[in-house]
Amino acid sequence: MICGGLACLALFPGAASAAEGVDPDRQQGEDQWVPSLAIVSGVTIQQQHGYVDSESFVGGSPTSVPLRGPFEGSDIGVSPFVGGSLELMAPALPIATRPRFFLAGEILPTFASDRSVVVEGDPSCIRGPEAGAPCASDVTVFGARSFGEDSLNGEGSRTSAQVDTLVFGMNLGVAFPVQAGKRQLRIKPSIGWINYKIDASGIVVDGECSPPSQCTDIVTEFPPLPPFVTPGFLREVTLTGNGSQFFNGIGPGVDLEMDVGRYGPIGVSLLMGVRAYRVLGDRTITFDATQAFDDAVGTDVDTASWKVKVDPWMYRGNVGIRFLWFGSPD
Repeated sequence: MICGGLACLALFPGAASAAEGVDPDRQQGEDQWVPSLAIVSGVTIQQQHGYVDSESFVGGSPTSVPLRGPFEGSDIGVSPFVGGSLELMAPALPIATRPRFFLAGEILPTFASDRSVVVEGDPSCIRGPEAGAPCASDVTVFGARSFGEDSLNGEGSRTSAQVDTLVFGMNLGVAFPVQAGKRQLRIKPSIGWINYKIDASGIVVDGECSPPSQCTDIVTEFPPLPPFVTPGFLREVTLTGNGSQFFNGIGPGVDLEMDVGRYGPIGVSLLMGVRAYRVLGDRTITFDATQAFDDAVGTDVDTASWKVKVDPWMYRGNVGIRFLWFGSPD
């Protein structure tokens, strides 16, 4: 578990004494290049907007009629991550405050959930109106009760989005040392770049019957179907699609690090930071699907289209621990 704050000092016996022995007028390793490895954990936050529409071209007509009307929605995508950062910090500049440039590369495995950006109805599978009724595609006999289009369950539309696992980026900035009592701190403003991928998916489920009042294919097995009852026909429309896109963002950030100890050649510091990224280029994922029918309902073509658009800004917060390589102790 990543710790934070002064509570982490308990994890490093002797850390306090190590820090107290540091010359307050001199940074650790300020005359050398200092590589380091950080383990970080945090979240990214970005608003996502979705759209879904579906149409039916009945009987080969060039004009369409709504299948399930257009729907829009939005959701805040919160994506937790745990990853690592490799950083190289330059020697201190011989000017006031003795700042140090640094360059860092990050790999941030992300564990985001699949977010439903737009939801209408209950898109699953077409089934009867009874509670717990099985999917129509799984049965050949519905039982003695018949039902019509208006009582079907399992119809609806959904647009979903999910941040892919692999996220990586870079940061370039300047570290300003600050002495806080007997502790050395570094305030690290920087410019960062992030690259991530969003996978989007969509589904539209709709049921149509012929005649509309009779969806049951077989009303009953025994006794045989009465001659005055016309068997019905159920068409299950299931349109699915998916798309993905890589996004790049750049923006400002700031980290705060506190040295908590040194153990031979290795220094240890705790860190926390926040960052904002402006997403560049096209921010919209679009995809569609088509399904053609020639059955008892008619000769029709049904289509669906989906969109997922991300907000222009992504925000990030993280905490972590850094291990710095100073070489031989001074």
